[in-house]
Amino acid sequence: MGWLNLIDGILVILLLATIFCAVGLSRRLSLLRSDKKNLEKLMGEFHNVSEKAEKSLTGIRATAEEVSRELAEANAKSRSMRDELAFLVERADRLAEKIATNSNDLLVEKETNEKFLDNEPLNDSADTASRIDFKDNGQSEVERELLSALRRVK
Repeated sequence: MGWLNLIDGILVILLLATIFCAVGLSRRLSLLRSDKKNLEKLMGEFHNVSEKAEKSLTGIRATAEEVSRELAEANAKSRSMRDELAFLVERADRLAEKIATNSNDLLVEKETNEKFLDNEPLNDSADTASRIDFKDNGQSEVERELLSALRRVK
């Protein structure tokens, strides 16, 4: 009987250790189950947030494409306006040179006329303005306005 009691005692100790381990394992499994529920809840929230972010990104991309298109249109417009402005400046420079040349020629002619005329009063400004040749052919509206202003000065 001694050996049987000893084996029974060892079995009781082993069973108590097994029960103690099972209780600890049960607690840990309960914690894992509650953590699993929390994790599932967090995953659902993460999924919702990622869907919202994807929708926002789609909207941002659409807005960026629209802004890009508008900027391209504005850039094309500004380039054409720059080219037109450069053309107008070039035409204005040529016109200013022509006016300066004509006015210099008229001043030289005026001085020559004054030498030949004996103190006769001349209407120099009307005479000078009438001799300048202004042509309106093929000119832009700005150039026509400039020519109109020059004629009013006559």
